[in-house]
Amino acid sequence: MNDELSRMQLQLDKHSGQIAKLFSKIDDTNLCIQKINTSLMQIKWGVFGAFAWYIIGQVGIIEAMRLAI
Repeated sequence: MNDELSRMQLQLDKHSGQIAKLFSKIDDTNLCIQKINTSLMQIKWGVFGAFAWYIIGQVGIIEAMRLAI
């Protein structure tokens, strides 16, 4: 009985360590996903800005602003 209890305690300690490692890896993964998301948002707004710049260039607002200044 005592041997079974000590084996169960050892198994419980091992599982606790494994769970702690998994939570640590999850935190690292979430941090990486957040960085990827930030990069994608920067790319998205860069594309929107380039598209707006192209449209403004085609409409001629940039030329009108140059004449006004």
